[in-house]
Amino acid sequence: MTIHRPARMADQVTRVLRDRIVDGTLPAGSRIDIGETANELGVSPTPVREALVQLESLGLLTREPYRGAVVVGIDLNRLEEVTALRIDLEGRAAELGVPRLSDADLERMREVLGQLERGSDDAAFSLGLFNELNREFHSVIYRASDSPTLVRLIDLLGAEADRMRLHVDVRAPFAEAFHRQILAGCERRDAPAVAAATRQHLLEAYIAMRHGDDTISPGILADVLSSTGTEARHG
Repeated sequence: MTIHRPARMADQVTRVLRDRIVDGTLPAGSRIDIGETANELGVSPTPVREALVQLESLGLLTREPYRGAVVVGIDLNRLEEVTALRIDLEGRAAELGVPRLSDADLERMREVLGQLERGSDDAAFSLGLFNELNREFHSVIYRASDSPTLVRLIDLLGAEADRMRLHVDVRAPFAEAFHRQILAGCERRDAPAVAAATRQHLLEAYIAMRHGDDTISPGILADVLSSTGTEARHG
């Protein structure tokens, strides 16, 4: 495999390596050798080094003594905790925010949703563009909640979830379906429906990051799902 277009060589190497991490070709614990990768892709070591820096900043790699760049995995215990807290807090923010949405807010959501649906073919989509647009779509609702502290907590948890989501293919069709369901509920000013769709959306994302494993063991996530009446519906 040879990389082309030298002006963006590092970005292309980044995408190649990230795709290999996502599809399991480079599983957690794998060491990425700069020289071997450069030879395989037909590039100099420099863009490979730059790509490794990008992937490390995204939380996909770590530097280990005597090993160099090593692929990291998702901490499933942390993923469960973050998901549980997000389901609780983001559902609550939706209930508070939907009644306060303005026409301008709804128009912004429609605009961002259009960008999300068009952007799935963009080469940068899986490297962070989805996270950026997805965060903006939901944040319109949360900002309307008139609770800065709640929004700040959601942002902190969302940033951590974004880093985890880079480990999986974000172009799953269920995301688009939930976004449209959430927008439709906002247009009707149906806060309970939006809150329920938001919680289910987060749960489905959790299952996707576990590669389809929908087992919910006793613990914080199971408790939150029980208290909110949330269950996986797979789209």
